[in-house]
Amino acid sequence: MTPRAIRKKICDNGLISQLPNHLICHILSFLSTKDAIRASVLSTRWRSLWQLVLGLDLDSLDLGLAFASSQFSTIDDFVVFVDKFFYHHRESCIHKLRLHIRTVGYVDYSSYLTKWIDAATTRRIQHLDLHCDRLFKVAVKIPLSLYTSETLVHLRLVRVILVSTKVVSLPCLKTLHLEFVKYTDETTLEKLISCSPVLEDLSIVKYTEDNARAIQVRSKTLKRVDINQWYDREYGLVIDAPLLQFLRIIAYSTKNIKIINTGLPAKVDIDANVLSILDPNDLTSRSMMRDFFTSISRVRCLVTSYATTKDIFHYMQLEPLHQFCNLTGLSVICCISSLEMLLNLLKRCPKLESLSLKLVDYKETKKAGVITSTVPSCLVSSLKFVKLEGVLFGCGTELNVARYFLENSTLLEKLTLRNDYKEKNVEHVRQTLHAIPRCSCTCTVVLL
Repeated sequence: MTPRAIRKKICDNGLISQLPNHLICHILSFLSTKDAIRASVLSTRWRSLWQLVLGLDLDSLDLGLAFASSQFSTIDDFVVFVDKFFYHHRESCIHKLRLHIRTVGYVDYSSYLTKWIDAATTRRIQHLDLHCDRLFKVAVKIPLSLYTSETLVHLRLVRVILVSTKVVSLPCLKTLHLEFVKYTDETTLEKLISCSPVLEDLSIVKYTEDNARAIQVRSKTLKRVDINQWYDREYGLVIDAPLLQFLRIIAYSTKNIKIINTGLPAKVDIDANVLSILDPNDLTSRSMMRDFFTSISRVRCLVTSYATTKDIFHYMQLEPLHQFCNLTGLSVICCISSLEMLLNLLKRCPKLESLSLKLVDYKETKKAGVITSTVPSCLVSSLKFVKLEGVLFGCGTELNVARYFLENSTLLEKLTLRNDYKEKNVEHVRQTLHAIPRCSCTCTVVLL
């Protein structure tokens, strides 16, 4: 008996094959369509069960399908296969539709997708994931039926065009991911967000050539927002989401970031040159920046990039920074010449418990900063964990910073020092760390 025959006999007589059809189809629904078809060879009973799965997950260039010609040789083969799927499910619901179309050419696929999305909408689609390749010469337009789906829960669109519409109603949509999407009307994106009354998760990678001059995020239900604007200098961002728990913004040289209402977010991750437009003598821009930092001051965990950390330090030189009274976790990237400013920032974080600090040197100075500031109160009352990471040549600066926290942190439980030290320096670093007097008798030092 061949190995394949043995596997087939095991599957035919195994516990899985004894399950009812609807449970096996549910198991197959977690696989791509290609893998579900491949699984059909494991058992004679499974041979046609993949056709009953209430979902289609296909890549137009995915070769090796376990039937017929074993591949899509042309786009026509792909279209015929998808058409047959919808015909086979013409009287049943479809839970998931994921299509990655990557054929290069000047063909307009909008007519195909309009037919398929219309069919999926009438069959009460719940998850729609459509990814069009960047090499398309003709942009794919999304049909109007998508805007009024009564059952759609998850929507992900990549490199398509959202046409203008007056009516948007997505009563069940909870997750919306848009990547490099183009809008024929600036209000289309705003309508998608505001007309989704249970939306919780929003992710946008902005397309530099779209028509939206500002991203308007206004929702009473959003819990997670992830915005990537790349280098759109003329664009703005407005966020009004009172239930927001997580906010991540990547917006280099953006025109304006305005956060109206975010409740009490658990985590904010900022990578933006928010001060690139700030004129110290411009009271309007100063007020805008003051409002921005005040709006994120209630966060419990803050992650900042090198550019954002620089902007914060710049602002602190102009006027006092608002207190981060709820902040317990802080992760920053800081230049070695700005250690004094870092301590001034820590003074605005009275409840800080965990600090992750990455030290860098971008040729701004050859001299490391000298720490002369008074000890921030969080080092005495709350700081428990410190992680130091250096990308420097040598280990002197990192050891000086480690020494500062070991000698001044009353409640410190663990200090981690991470760097790619040369082998000959590792033992020296360990001995130096071991010899440093510690303010906390329970502190453990870890060298990675």
